[in-house]
This record gives sequence, C-alpha cells and structure tokens, in this order.
Amino acid sequence: MELLKKYNLEINSNEHIVTKDSNKQILVHFLAYWDNVQDIKEDLLPELNLVINKELKFNDIGADVVGVAYIESETTKLLGSDLGHSDFELPTKDFKELIMLWIYILEENGR
Repeated sequence: MELLKKYNLEINSNEHIVTKDSNKQILVHFLAYWDNVQDIKEDLLPELNLVINKELKFNDIGADVVGVAYIESETTKLLGSDLGHSDFELPTKDFKELIMLWIYILEENGR
C-alpha cells in the first residue's frame, strides 16, 4: 500500500482507487477503465510484460477516452486523455506494481 501513498492514491468506500491530485487523474481513470481481472490478466499484463521482458522496445495499451499507456522498459507515459486529464509519467516498475495491486483489490472485492 506504500505505492498508493507514493502517488497520492487512496481506496474509497466503494473500493475504487481515487485521488485528489489533478495530475494523477489519468492514472486513476486508466485503472478504473481496466476493472476486469480477466481482461487485465489476459490483455494488459501480457502486453506490459512484453516490454519488461525486453521482447519489445515499447508498447501502447489503450483505455478508450481515458488515453493510452505508452510503455517503455524504464518509464510508462499515460497520454492523450479525451477527458482533459494531464499526461502523467511513472516508472514502468511502479506501473506494473500498481496493476498488480489493482488486481488484488478487484479480487478481494469480488469484481
């Protein structure tokens, strides 16, 4: 849960990840878009791991109007939100850890 604090994220009473930090809204909405454990495990994680395992130099993973995650081995950039959110960059290692934490939260709450 330290990673949530690092990025000013919280879990609200509805078991959703939220933030009051306007610079991190794109991150929160990206996670909210990917709210199905099976989809995350079958689609998002394999695409992320292709870059982490150096099978690809980069990859991009969409989230509809939320934007796209442009993943490189060291950094992940969340870009192009149609909702007006600022772009955001974080280490790819942290991005994957947040995805794994999100899976845990979803599974713990039967979603």
